[in-house]
Amino acid sequence: MSKENVEKVRNFIAAYNRRDFDAALADFDPQIEWVLPARQSSDSGRGPGAVIRFFNAIDETMDELWLEPQEHIDAGDRVATRLRHHGRGKGSGAEIDEELYHQVATFRDGRIVRMEYFADWAEALEAAGLEPEP
Repeated sequence: MSKENVEKVRNFIAAYNRRDFDAALADFDPQIEWVLPARQSSDSGRGPGAVIRFFNAIDETMDELWLEPQEHIDAGDRVATRLRHHGRGKGSGAEIDEELYHQVATFRDGRIVRMEYFADWAEALEAAGLEPEP
């Protein structure tokens, strides 16, 4: 089942990058927990509506933003994904090309029930129940 989970995470990221939000949310549970780091916790929420609001808020401030997975780590009912963010801010034109956040998707019955973001890769691995790299 976990290989299927990795594929669902890949599909989520690819759909997000296309701005196909319906496809991005296809494997999300209706009560998805969307959890962002403390400095951005006000953007956390529950349910697809909260996720869509977050996506739309990003598009209001960024001309472009796409996620480039660096690696996916299969941890059974969790998938940790190391992400590189690319984009350009609206107005400022400031370029982004860095690892800002990494995600851990938690699955139950084939659905993503929690998507949590971490600024630190080691924290993401720990949240997925994995040993951080030395």
